[in-house]
Amino acid sequence: MAAASAISRVFMPTPQGRPARAHSGARHRRTPPLTPQTATFLARSVRGLEWLCAAEIESDLNASVFEIGHREIVFRAPVDPRLLKLGSIDDLFLLCGRIDEIDRGRLSLARLAAGLRKLPLTRSLATVERLRPIRISSGFEVIGSFLGRRNFNRTEIEFCAGAAISEITGMPFHDHDAVASPERDASWRIHMRDSQAVVGLRIALRPLHRRDYRVSSAPGALHPPVAYAMNMLSGAYPGCHILDPCCGTGTLLIEAKRLVPDVIAIGSDIDRDALLAAASNGSNAHCRWIQADLGRLPYRDGFADCVVANLPWGRKVHAKGAIQGNMSLAVDEALRALAPSGNAIFLASRGEKIVRDRALLWSIPIRLAGHWANIQIVSAGDKNSKPPACLQRRYGRSLQRMWTKYGSSLP
Repeated sequence: MAAASAISRVFMPTPQGRPARAHSGARHRRTPPLTPQTATFLARSVRGLEWLCAAEIESDLNASVFEIGHREIVFRAPVDPRLLKLGSIDDLFLLCGRIDEIDRGRLSLARLAAGLRKLPLTRSLATVERLRPIRISSGFEVIGSFLGRRNFNRTEIEFCAGAAISEITGMPFHDHDAVASPERDASWRIHMRDSQAVVGLRIALRPLHRRDYRVSSAPGALHPPVAYAMNMLSGAYPGCHILDPCCGTGTLLIEAKRLVPDVIAIGSDIDRDALLAAASNGSNAHCRWIQADLGRLPYRDGFADCVVANLPWGRKVHAKGAIQGNMSLAVDEALRALAPSGNAIFLASRGEKIVRDRALLWSIPIRLAGHWANIQIVSAGDKNSKPPACLQRRYGRSLQRMWTKYGSSLP
């Protein structure tokens, strides 16, 4: 992995006592704080970002991460509203249990139903209710999936599990594929792999990657958890200037403000319609939007402490203006506006060489929309003697530890 060697260098209620005496000099035994309830959770992520999601989980939740697999992170943490604030993950489930002896035969459906009846599903609902309300009358859905060949399909998994869960919880089951299906407050996930079925209950009302602010979109709009991850890697800090010179609908900068609310976020784009969409999405984010050509940016040299950009590589978004047919000019302009001590975070297609090797600090492969891409951390100058700025910030220790343990083996 490019720059892997550079990265490795960095871095009960109180026990009942005797009754208090009924006079002014009585002493009262102090009640110790209750230990917060903890639970085991399963997070889903973009392929290639599992290690980064684990770093956010460990740092922000004081969690113990004990399993990382393909697009999954299993961890134990307090049942706390901060779970709903995680930015780099796609979805999050309370891990309810695992059911064994699941094979490709149709008898596995009966084993699934029998196994569900042994799991603490009602208690799982009560745990999620500590984070948000659940209306029993609203019902639930089941999201089924499996790896490998099976003699049954996803729909059969969902209806089999739906019948068993409805019997256990008293909640009505709704098919999520039905066009007129009503709103439901609970979503159960059944994922079969090898000889096991993993059962989870979504902790939020909908997947965490769906952001409420995103009221306008366009082709090429960046997946919000990837934008959040890029900002985690940018080294942004309170009061710094962060620039997106081809901001599109604004996702990168809105996620930057979510991560570090006190950054000064400036986005520019040549497309006026994209800027209108960014302004609509970022109505509460307090970003500044400017119409400008990426090849002729109206910023002084070294203006930005961080640059984040999903450059228009011509796949979903085509280059316009001065950079048309000359993407090196776009990179040069973005780096011109970057402060000498800053880092730029570029999203590029796999194999795309956008900067000289000496300026590349870290290249991180991710699987996005069915294709491999790279998040690249680039220094302002040709020398890369300094480690990436993110390793000196909020998530630095966890990022380095999780990358060394899980990320450095990525393809």
